[in-house]
Amino acid sequence: MRGDMMAGSDGNENAVSEVVGEMLLIGIVLILVSVFSASLPDYLPSERSPTVTILMSTDSLGNVTLWHKGGDWVRADTLRVVISNQTRQASYRLHDSQSVFYLVPQGQTFDLGANITVIRGHPLAGDETVGLPTDRVVVFSGAAGGDLP
Repeated sequence: MRGDMMAGSDGNENAVSEVVGEMLLIGIVLILVSVFSASLPDYLPSERSPTVTILMSTDSLGNVTLWHKGGDWVRADTLRVVISNQTRQASYRLHDSQSVFYLVPQGQTFDLGANITVIRGHPLAGDETVGLPTDRVVVFSGAAGGDLP
């Protein structure tokens, strides 16, 4: 009988040691996962700024058209057209109450082949700078009017 009890207690001790071993492995895995997840943002690439090739044209009425000739698409609601010189600066946005900023074709993005036209209503003086900033970066900046071909 005593031999039967000893055999039974050996089985319980083996079961306990297996449970303890599994708990140690789970603990090690949890520690490794938390260390890896804490350092993961260091290995992810940062969000990059869009790169866009823009062709600008103006007319005798002072209207400015910006053509998307290549590169990344940009959300239209983040774009502004800024026309400025030494004494004055005007900013135009899509869906402004002034309704002088037109995106063709109409949509949510400024993409390849699209254009933005700003109807100013008065001629350019010749010393203006036109900028196309987004919420994060200036996509385009160039001189308008004056001696441009």
